[in-house]
Amino acid sequence: MSISLNQLQTFVRLAELGNFTRTAEELGVTPPAVTLQIRALSEHFGVPLVEIVKRRPILTRAGRFLAERSRGVIDSVAALEREMKRFSATEPQPLVLGATVTYGSYILSPLLAKFEAVRSHGDIDVRVENPAQLVALLRSGEVSIALGSDLPKAADIEARPFAADHLVLIVPAAGHRFSDRRSVRAADLTGESFVGREADSPTRILAERALGEQGVRVHTRVVVSSLEGVIRAVEAGLGIGIVSWLAVERLLSQQRVHAVEIADVDLRREFEIVTLRGGHLSANALAFIEFLETAAAPSATPSVEPARAAAGAESLALPRGIAAGGDNIEITFSFPK
Repeated sequence: MSISLNQLQTFVRLAELGNFTRTAEELGVTPPAVTLQIRALSEHFGVPLVEIVKRRPILTRAGRFLAERSRGVIDSVAALEREMKRFSATEPQPLVLGATVTYGSYILSPLLAKFEAVRSHGDIDVRVENPAQLVALLRSGEVSIALGSDLPKAADIEARPFAADHLVLIVPAAGHRFSDRRSVRAADLTGESFVGREADSPTRILAERALGEQGVRVHTRVVVSSLEGVIRAVEAGLGIGIVSWLAVERLLSQQRVHAVEIADVDLRREFEIVTLRGGHLSANALAFIEFLETAAAPSATPSVEPARAAAGAESLALPRGIAAGGDNIEITFSFPK
């Protein structure tokens, strides 16, 4: 007897809930029906999958393995369902994108506005996540394109750079020993307390690696979950931070923080267009990739290299070629909890 997707879904839910009655209620069946499906799987594979301990189902080693593999099967089938619908849909499908926090928060919206202005293609959904989660969303088919830097490399992932970024040091606007400095050297940062995002943040990884190569150990005293949180913590004097120019360029004129270049450290990075190798991309997704690659040509690269304004004021070269435009687009952003 062959196994069914329904049996695998039932088994995974039982593994997650650890209760036959709750599993049955959630799936809209009776507890005996759940028991029969689990028994059928066990008989099919010829190994016990569940042991009953104090009236609760406990997965065996084989059961834990099956639950893990079944989740992948279920996700793959769900992705296949979504992909096949694209071939039969008559209405424009939403453009579903993923982005890292820096890219999603500070550059994607004006790019989407310009894309909508020149080529209207319906609604756009954006998932803002960390790099590892973006790769998982690509593999499950929940996003078709991911944008950001330092996404995990793998054989099934295709990435190509399309824009440049530059990280800078930020310090309180006044009262810090660097508040009146335009630049420092890496060694000057020894002993400083840093504010940063979580350990797997691409910005934090790049900064710690680059400073480590100069013999500077970064002590991250305060960890926050967002770029705005990093900026606010620095503004409050809790430490110094390293962030993208994209995150601070509009704050410099408000004197909330002060930006300083680290002269002897290369803090450049590239933003990438990341897709699933061999995966199906809708016409809308392909058009957006073509738009990004055109917008990122040398004459219109979203450059964030630091620039100095006249009279010694701190300034930023705004991303070129991404002026906001278009007002008939519905863009939904979802950020990690």
